[in-house]
Amino acid sequence: MSRRMRPSAAPTVRIPRQRGGRPVIVVLSPEQEPTLTARVVAASGRWLWKHRRSWAPTGLAVVLLAVTGLVHLIEPRTAWALAPLALTPLGVWAWTARRRPATSRTARTWRALLAAAATGAIGWVPVAIWFGPTVPAVALAWALLTLTAQIAWLIARRLTTTATKETR
Repeated sequence: MSRRMRPSAAPTVRIPRQRGGRPVIVVLSPEQEPTLTARVVAASGRWLWKHRRSWAPTGLAVVLLAVTGLVHLIEPRTAWALAPLALTPLGVWAWTARRRPATSRTARTWRALLAAAATGAIGWVPVAIWFGPTVPAVALAWALLTLTAQIAWLIARRLTTTATKETR
């Protein structure tokens, strides 16, 4: 532990006389060490900044949570205008399936799962705006959707990283 010094007890350094003048006196004040909380916040901030691309879905979900909360407070009837947009991913999936059918069963399954997940995520927005994002059921849905998106993001990043390493 470091002892805190009184300002009057600050160390002084005397510099020898220069040509024809008075001696220069430099007073050094001790710097205060950051608190444990400040250190933890700084370390967390550095770690999050270093890994910011890996945490993109979670950051987006937190921003979306705040925005839906704000819109819920200002004008909850906005949910009725946004509700039809929730069906957009299913419509795109159906249109794509008719135009370019998947060649394998696995590809069809993954496309359907992706469309369902996107529909759930986009459908959460009007529900959160209408009921409020802090309602327990809506908050639980947000947490599950965020966790699912984060895990899928990390898996996709790992798969694309290994795929690009193998092709080089």
